[in-house]
Amino acid sequence: MARVDLQHISKSYPGVKALDDVDLVVESGEFFTLLGPSGCGKTTLLRTVAGFHAHDSGQILVDGARIDHVPAHRRNIGMVYQDYAIFPHMTVADNVAFGLVMRGRPRSEIAERVARVLDLVQLGGHAKRMPHELSGGQQQRVALARAMVINPQILLMDEPLSNLDAKLRVELREEIRDLQRSLGITTIYVTHDQEEALVISDRICVMHQGRVHQVGNPSAIYTRPGTVFVASFIGAMNLVPDVPMGAGGEIGLGGGGQRIAALAGRARVTLAIRPEDVALRAGGDGAIVLNGAVDKATYAGREALYRIACDGGVKVLANVYRPDLAGMEGVGARVSVALPISRLHFFDPADGGRIEAGP
Repeated sequence: MARVDLQHISKSYPGVKALDDVDLVVESGEFFTLLGPSGCGKTTLLRTVAGFHAHDSGQILVDGARIDHVPAHRRNIGMVYQDYAIFPHMTVADNVAFGLVMRGRPRSEIAERVARVLDLVQLGGHAKRMPHELSGGQQQRVALARAMVINPQILLMDEPLSNLDAKLRVELREEIRDLQRSLGITTIYVTHDQEEALVISDRICVMHQGRVHQVGNPSAIYTRPGTVFVASFIGAMNLVPDVPMGAGGEIGLGGGGQRIAALAGRARVTLAIRPEDVALRAGGDGAIVLNGAVDKATYAGREALYRIACDGGVKVLANVYRPDLAGMEGVGARVSVALPISRLHFFDPADGGRIEAGP
């Protein structure tokens, strides 16, 4: 286990700022996920920690010691790649043993450690098989075993499940999380899959355009997004930009004149609310009520998914849990939607930052 400090890391390529003053701490034994869309800088950051890229400024510390100038093969870091990167001409056992052989470990030690780690990843009976005889999930387990067998201080994983089918991704992510918890290895994991990040992580760092937008545990990231980008990227979210505000904090949306004191003095805000927090009902206190017509209705078993075209041009998504199929509103039906004030998020239209407007 090791603590990793990334202090003001920046990296540029011609015409591109890949990393822009990234400042992060990954605690010892933590499962820490870098999450964001393609091109946001997460893989560049991971490969910088591994020593495959040199950063332009800043420093990397492991347990307080700088490793900026330590070559990749001396950093005691295990790496698992998206495309497995296992040697097709070697057996499973030889693939897993490769790092130990390169370190000159005795044969008896290599055999013992390879056998132990293959058992950990449920490949104990596959040591003599060739990679082409394995499924995609088994090949990824080989890659994981090869990274762990060297007893690394830090385990880096670059979208390791993206080449697998949906069912296998779910199964393997649970295995990876359980294994990491049992071994206590500090792990930095890269993914663009929001659900995967929420399920597997102790903490998540959401990145966009080379910058850190928010760091927090999965619950905080989902329930209190720190920027408009985080709100829109993590899960489904209704965003209503440039909502006019009254001088006393009155929200200029709907007819209820709802007032939030913390917003007094703001001319406009961006308003956001999750579809599961929107209610289909006639109205009520403590909510913004909008009237409109059902634009789309989808029955999805445990929930019904509605899109409502509200009067005034705003479109709202609403999820109704455990719907009655026979009683679902049809396309064109007039409905009212309630946006509970307690479930609303507010953001500054200028910089996209969160506005704290209540508990």
